[in-house]
Amino acid sequence: MPTNLRLLRGESRPSRINRQEPKPRELLPEPPDWLSASAAEEWARLVPDLIVMGTVKAADATALACYCEAVARFRVATEIVSRAGLMLKDRDGIVRKNPAVGMARDAGAEVRQWAREFGLTPAARQPLRVEHSTAPGSAERLLS
Repeated sequence: MPTNLRLLRGESRPSRINRQEPKPRELLPEPPDWLSASAAEEWARLVPDLIVMGTVKAADATALACYCEAVARFRVATEIVSRAGLMLKDRDGIVRKNPAVGMARDAGAEVRQWAREFGLTPAARQPLRVEHSTAPGSAERLLS
């Protein structure tokens, strides 16, 4: 677990704190050119919150892009299941499970894994401790 998350979780054992952990530069992430349109929408929706939470830097752009692409795949697979149903008839008239069900399940599992990395689930945020301020932060001023 990264040191900043250990500290936010209230790690009390000094032996578990890596004071020499590499720290990325304080740059905002830029979306890669190769993001699909749906993933770019997720990026635009999510990055402002991640900046305010302080859980993303420019060095995290590829990992964040992977999360966004997994969300895009989940959306597509879920839409296919919604339109076609859970079961499909094949050419021989045999009813089979829609392959998009498995694709949605796999993409959902990938979304959950990436979401934990950025503190995007209630369970991932619950142990974190951050100071809250009522004054707008630098990220909020930048985005407004």
